[in-house]
Amino acid sequence: MLKSAPQKDTSFSAELDFIRKLFRKHGLKLTQQRLEILRAVRESGDHPSAEEVYRRVRPVLPTVSLDTVYRALMMFERIGAISRVEILDDRTRFESNTDPHHHLVCVVCRGIEDFPCPAADRIKPPAAGKWGKVLSNHLELRGVCRSCLAKQVGG
Repeated sequence: MLKSAPQKDTSFSAELDFIRKLFRKHGLKLTQQRLEILRAVRESGDHPSAEEVYRRVRPVLPTVSLDTVYRALMMFERIGAISRVEILDDRTRFESNTDPHHHLVCVVCRGIEDFPCPAADRIKPPAAGKWGKVLSNHLELRGVCRSCLAKQVGG
């Protein structure tokens, strides 16, 4: 798995060698389109939808299709380069942070913020035979963000 999303002072190019090895390990070609789509997610700092990624790569790749973006994002998720975030019956969103973490979700603006919670990471799922197989452990807290609260109080 890739490390957490790079901080603002870390460039995507610093991860390029690792990304090349990841693609090679999975027998995939790292095309310019795939690279730009992955870059758009990894440098975003937010949790963009496929449509948002498409809008971000269009200036660099004017001939890219939304279908190509969708297929690339699904492939990146499959190999562990990004994670899928599904919240609030909204569009699927994607993020580059594949380390264990959780989400604060604003029910007003639909903003998503990552937060670590070691206590939640330690929750032990039920034994596999009793329920089935747990594939991931994710805590999602829903509420109203500061910005939306300020608008509600001020408005």
